[in-house]
Amino acid sequence: MELEIRHLKILTTVADHGSITRAASVLGVSQPSLTAQLRRIESALGSPLFERSRNGVQPTPFGRTVLAKARAVLAEMADLRLHQPPAASGDEPTELRLGSVPGPLLPTTVSRLVDAAEHTLEVHAHTEASVAALLGLVQAGRLDAAMVAQISGFEIPLPEGVRRSVIVPVEPVFVALSEQHPLAGKEVVDLAELADEQWLVDPQEDFGGAAFLRAACRDAGFEPVIAHEVSDVSTARGFLTSGRCISLAQATSQEGRGIVVRPLLGDPLTLRMELVWSPACPVDPELMRRCAAEAYLRLVDRNPSYERWWAEHGQVG
Repeated sequence: MELEIRHLKILTTVADHGSITRAASVLGVSQPSLTAQLRRIESALGSPLFERSRNGVQPTPFGRTVLAKARAVLAEMADLRLHQPPAASGDEPTELRLGSVPGPLLPTTVSRLVDAAEHTLEVHAHTEASVAALLGLVQAGRLDAAMVAQISGFEIPLPEGVRRSVIVPVEPVFVALSEQHPLAGKEVVDLAELADEQWLVDPQEDFGGAAFLRAACRDAGFEPVIAHEVSDVSTARGFLTSGRCISLAQATSQEGRGIVVRPLLGDPLTLRMELVWSPACPVDPELMRRCAAEAYLRLVDRNPSYERWWAEHGQVG
C-alpha cells in the first residue's frame, strides 16, 4: 500500500487527539474503520506508530518521526493550494492565510472573523511554535497575518515590512502539573517551590523553549532540570499526567484529563499577544485585531485560576 495524503491526515488527527475514538469522530468515520486503516498504515511502514493504553494512544519513537514528516508534507500541500491562481469569477471569496502559535485562540478567532467579515471570507490556518518562523512566513508572503506570543525580555525583532498591533498587553505564563502533584491544590505556586522538579519543554519554540524558563528559575535561585524535549501534545500530556515532570503552560489552557494549570507567584514570566501582518494582507488588520481580542475574552474562563487573575489585572489591546 502506498501512503496518500488522507493517510497522513489520519496519523496527525490521531496524534493530535490522543484517542482513536475522538479522532474517528473528527474524521467522520467509525472507530473500527479508523483502527483498521491505522493498522494498514502501520503494516505498510513496517513498524507500530502508536502505543495503545486505557488512557488513549501515544506516538512511538518511530511514530514521532513519521508524524514530523507527515506534518511537513501536509503544510507544503496547504501552501501549494494557497498559491493556486485565482479563478476567473469575480464572486470568489476573499482568502486569508492566518498563522498563529498553537492554542485555542486561533480557531476561536477564525470563527469570529468569518462571521464579522462583510464579504465571504475563507481562512486557511497555519500553526508554528516558533514566533520567528511565523514572522518569517509573513515577511516572505506565505502568510498574510499571524498571532504571535512575545515572551517579555525575549522578544523576536519584527522583520522589515511587517506591521503589528497588540491583542493582549500582558498574559502571565502558568505552570502545568499532574492533578496528583503535591502543589496541585494550591491556588498560586511559588516558582522556588519547583526547584527539585523535572521540566518538559518544546524544542520547536524560540530559544529551544528553555531560555526564558532558565532565566526565571535562576532569578528564583535555582537551575531547572530540563528532562524532556517534546513537541507533540499527546506525548507531552502523557508525561505531565504521569507526574514525572511539569511544564510551562498558556494561561488560557483548559484543565482536566489529569492536568491542572496554576499561576506562578508574582508572574515571573509574562508574554504579549500581538497581531502581525504584511502590507498586502487582504483583510482589515483592525478587524482581525478586534476579532482576536473578542475571541480571547471568550477563553479567559476556561481556567478558573486565569479567570481570577484576569479579574484583577486583565485587559485587551
